[in-house]
Amino acid sequence: MMHWYVGCVRSCQEKKVAESLAAHGVEFYLPIRREVRKWSDRRKIVEVPVVPRFVFIRCEESDRVGILSGEPRIWRFLPFDGKAAIVRDGEMEAFRRMVEQGGKSVGFTDRPLAPGDRIRVASGPLTGLACELVSVDGNRCLAVRLGLLGAVTMDLDLETIERL
Repeated sequence: MMHWYVGCVRSCQEKKVAESLAAHGVEFYLPIRREVRKWSDRRKIVEVPVVPRFVFIRCEESDRVGILSGEPRIWRFLPFDGKAAIVRDGEMEAFRRMVEQGGKSVGFTDRPLAPGDRIRVASGPLTGLACELVSVDGNRCLAVRLGLLGAVTMDLDLETIERL
């Protein structure tokens, strides 16, 4: 049975790991966002991972060892209770939708989130998405839990949501 696993990647190697996985026909997801970086002499739009040092890999349990041995830049899979942590399909789908439609307001926090109100987005590009409303750094935002890994967050106009 196929599951989403979280591959822990060496620093700044996310894109190279993604290229290698694609070349080997392994299903993966590397969430990327564009942001402006400023140097003393110029500004440049660069693509950066939404979740640094992690690549999401969909495979069977038996294929994980082969992936680790075939790609040395992945040093392990995120553990939980002595086994590799699994991200549920529904959580992964919500995460992908937020990244694809949320633009540059999508961020990531690995801090545990306090339980909040369950909401559904009533209008806008994320219409119908059911998730949890939380307070992060004093701002209200939309959040989707990714199990042990943490939560994906993005700014959201509170007038576009409804309580479940």
